[in-house]
Amino acid sequence: MKGVDYERLLARKLSKLGFAVVRAPSSGSGTRIERPDIIAGRKGLILAIEVKTTSRKKIYVGEEGLKRLIRFSEKFGATPYIAVKFKGSGYDWFFIPPQHFRKGGRMYSISLEEASKIGIRPELLAARRLMDFS
Repeated sequence: MKGVDYERLLARKLSKLGFAVVRAPSSGSGTRIERPDIIAGRKGLILAIEVKTTSRKKIYVGEEGLKRLIRFSEKFGATPYIAVKFKGSGYDWFFIPPQHFRKGGRMYSISLEEASKIGIRPELLAARRLMDFS
């Protein structure tokens, strides 16, 4: 599967969880316009999401991509997340705030072990936010 296929899978998952979802084709380096891969909203919670997948035990994000996500989120009033899928790990998606990625040169990274400890599952993200409104 390609990156776009994972974006579509995550968009469908968020939709099933009750989020309104927009996937932005040609996001990231394919355009000069700052926009994330997915924008999702539910009951006042707005998410700007970059989607990353890997078969390794560590995932890397470029510095400029991270900065674009943060800038877009600030302008839009969204909460930025990197949605990470460690393929073949047995884990589903982890939503990780950008500040949890560690800088190493021009790249930022997070390990599977770290992501499993601090990452938020999409179902929990939706449930927590609903509890905030009750």
